[in-house]
Amino acid sequence: MKRRMVGVATVLLGALFLGAGMVMAAGVPDIGPCGKPPPPKPAQRAGAEGFPPLPLPATPQRRTEKKKPPTPPVVVVKIVTGTPLDWATDQNDINNLLAWMQTKLKITFSCEEKKLSEIPLDAERMPLLYRTGHNAFAFSEGERQALRDYILKGGFIIFDACCGRKEFAESVRKELATIFPERPLKRLEPDHPIYRCYYDVPLVSYTSAAGISGQAPPPLEGIDIGCRTGVVFSPYDLSCGWDMHTHQQHAGVVSEDALRLGANLIAYATATKAMGHSLAESRVYVDQDVSRADKFRIGQVIHGGDCNPDPAGLSTLLDTVSGVSSMKVSFATQHLKLDSAELTTFPFLYMTGHGDFVLTQAEVSALQRYLKAGGFLMADACCGRKAFDAAFRREMARVLPDNKLIVLDPKHPIFSGQYKIGAVNYSQAAVVQRKITSPGPAQLEGLLVGGELAVVYSPFDLGCGWELKPHPYSVGLESRDAVQLGVNIVLHAVTH
Repeated sequence: MKRRMVGVATVLLGALFLGAGMVMAAGVPDIGPCGKPPPPKPAQRAGAEGFPPLPLPATPQRRTEKKKPPTPPVVVVKIVTGTPLDWATDQNDINNLLAWMQTKLKITFSCEEKKLSEIPLDAERMPLLYRTGHNAFAFSEGERQALRDYILKGGFIIFDACCGRKEFAESVRKELATIFPERPLKRLEPDHPIYRCYYDVPLVSYTSAAGISGQAPPPLEGIDIGCRTGVVFSPYDLSCGWDMHTHQQHAGVVSEDALRLGANLIAYATATKAMGHSLAESRVYVDQDVSRADKFRIGQVIHGGDCNPDPAGLSTLLDTVSGVSSMKVSFATQHLKLDSAELTTFPFLYMTGHGDFVLTQAEVSALQRYLKAGGFLMADACCGRKAFDAAFRREMARVLPDNKLIVLDPKHPIFSGQYKIGAVNYSQAAVVQRKITSPGPAQLEGLLVGGELAVVYSPFDLGCGWELKPHPYSVGLESRDAVQLGVNIVLHAVTH
């Protein structure tokens, strides 16, 4: 009897430890489930079906089956791993976020929980994946390739370090560096659409365990696929916030701000799904005559930021230039650094990007010599992003400190070249965010060297418009006007 009692006590003690989630992860006790499990789905019955059946042995009356309402579209799949105390510590996080969105935004979505091997990695069918957890992990080589293909073709994935766990965060960084060695994970810029696509969330509040006092910028990092962010990672917890609870170990964003960020993430992923799929299938222009002799060539500037966010934009613009003029054009745009020995072989340079960048002193000197020798530079802030705008103005002040960017007069010849350009149409994002009137005047700036226009700059996006593809969050010109203005700039540079 005594031995039996000891055995029962051991079982109960083990159950207590298991229930409390006392599992070691990289030497740190796991706190176990953070929140409550998802609520059971309500039974759906027809009217007058709430009565109990007649008691046997009497013959029961026929009852209709439970009726299922139409299933809302699945917008996100939560990735299941082998350990529920890792991936499911916040069992109700996505359910609660979607329920909150239904209440606040009147939008109804559903979610699923599946192993990665069970998920159809097709961005058209499944726009958003979600991976959260406490513990260190590693994808297989096959999973890495499958995720890379999924994201490049328009998919979107969120990684969340539950409770701010460093073991999980370090694994995310390592895995993403392996999956996208050519695309660095970096902090999202303050004016990224994710922070404003539904709710304006420029600042958030953090829990005490995060050690960040007062309000601070959101913690999100991302990987860009062209103009679209395809991967988002939060090293500070969002999932506990979505689950609407907190605890001593919870290093993350408070619930209200986490829910707003979550709604923005889902809004961004669904809005850019078509964009990602469309851009993945963009046309590629190839020179029928591979010879470069007597052809107009453009060099695209490589700088410290993301220098090629619209891969098909410039080629599409050059196709229009070729079609409306007799100029022989090379579609083989070459990417080069400003201190390259080949710089002077290009009469025309193009520069764009989203984020901040800094030119080396060698690049500053090379660009200065290039412009003073008669070279031409066209630049635009991709998506109208403020970080690139500030960087471009700062770096051009280093290149030509005695020359200032000026707003081009609407009567400047650049507006009356191939196309007569008066008022232009701006994107909805430009109208909403910049309070600009559309149609309105084209806002081009220029920099003169020796009395000649050497630099043309647009703080509003042109490149997204050149791609002739949807860019829902681009602060710029609509496609028709972006293409016509781009054609005029190219032809003006060639003929003057």
